[in-house]
Amino acid sequence: MDDIDDAACRFSQGDRLLLRTIRLLALQPACNGAKHHFEAACGLAGREAYRTLGVFMEQLRLNGQRRIALSVPTARTLTADEEAILAAFAAAQNDDYRELETRLADLTAARPPASLGGAVCLVAQVFTMQGLMISSECPVRAAA
Repeated sequence: MDDIDDAACRFSQGDRLLLRTIRLLALQPACNGAKHHFEAACGLAGREAYRTLGVFMEQLRLNGQRRIALSVPTARTLTADEEAILAAFAAAQNDDYRELETRLADLTAARPPASLGGAVCLVAQVFTMQGLMISSECPVRAAA
């Protein structure tokens, strides 16, 4: 899963897993191999975390007031929206709910519903239990 790394920073395994899965879920239907990889990486809660990540994507579609820009699954760069998504999940892992709310509001261009934050928190907690940390330390570079 080194396709998302670039020379400017090293993404964590959690960053790569989350980004690739979100990018693939946005394509609908998502790749079965990616689903199984995600579930295996998340351990016993993998199936629930995958479904909850799907809920996150659906909530963005239903409640978002703007279009979210995502790169293709194998892109090595991040869009500003992907950076905001990483930051939201990192905030949830760090119990920084004010930052989480701010990032989700930016993504939806509206007040985000509680279900959106709940989905992020559940997936972030599963990632934490598996040692899959999310970082938002890398600078945003426009997707090619």
